[in-house]
Amino acid sequence: MLNQKRVEQRALGVGIACNAVMGAAGLTVFFITGMEAIFLDGVFTVIALISGLVALVVSSRSARTTDRFPNGFFALEPLYAIVKAVLTLSLLAFSTINVTQAAIEYWRFGIGEPLVLGPVVWYELVMVAICVGMVLFYRYENARIHGASTMLDAEARTTLVDGMVSGGIGVAALALTFVPLDSPLGWLNYTGDFFITIALVAISLKEPLTVLHDGFVELIGGRVIDEETNEHIELEARGHLPGGTSLDRVHVFKQGMSYTVDVYLLCENDTMNVSHVNSRKQELEAALRPRFPIVDVNFVFD
Repeated sequence: MLNQKRVEQRALGVGIACNAVMGAAGLTVFFITGMEAIFLDGVFTVIALISGLVALVVSSRSARTTDRFPNGFFALEPLYAIVKAVLTLSLLAFSTINVTQAAIEYWRFGIGEPLVLGPVVWYELVMVAICVGMVLFYRYENARIHGASTMLDAEARTTLVDGMVSGGIGVAALALTFVPLDSPLGWLNYTGDFFITIALVAISLKEPLTVLHDGFVELIGGRVIDEETNEHIELEARGHLPGGTSLDRVHVFKQGMSYTVDVYLLCENDTMNVSHVNSRKQELEAALRPRFPIVDVNFVFD
């Protein structure tokens, strides 16, 4: 358990440092250019920075137990993922409304200012490189602990959104540098922000929605449907059945880094040795801990 938490907390710490640099750079470029898409990009990073700090606190406390919460506070981990996804979706909606209003004003009344691209292309190139590195790092660290960290998965997905936003803005800004104001496409210099932002929002929606869905499933006690995880646990369960029983089915539940395994058994005898059943439960938990350090096995008799 401690090793998994150390891996998670180290990855979150690296992410916080990267997001601090990216957030400061993003807001600086936004104040220079006034581009709504850059605002979207910069605030994404600021949200990632703040939520990373919260995630670090949650990670350090979720495994603690008290008399009232003997199983720890692992529900905080999917709850964190849900809140972060909602914030991300809210930001996407806010940016969509803002750029739509600005585009309508230009099309109806001819009111607007041409985009100031300035350092946008170079800024976005650097941001994409950092985001790609962070996504790969989060996924590598989570893979080391067999994908147990809900928070690292959420960080990887939202950082991927940030990287897609940065990449889209950079490509669009580069294209607009070749569109003079007096050309037939000159109007794109006034409304390009709208098209860039709407396209990026459409592309980015899937990731926070996936985080939101997975977080709710964990929070309300949905089964783990990952085939590899279920097959591994079922194989171990078959090797640690109490005498006089056969395996019916296995249900796996996950909250944050905590796994609960319900092993449903069919009884072949009228009586069972309780100490033997408890011994087999402990042996199964020990067999699962190399992959799932925080695991609780329940034998359920049908």
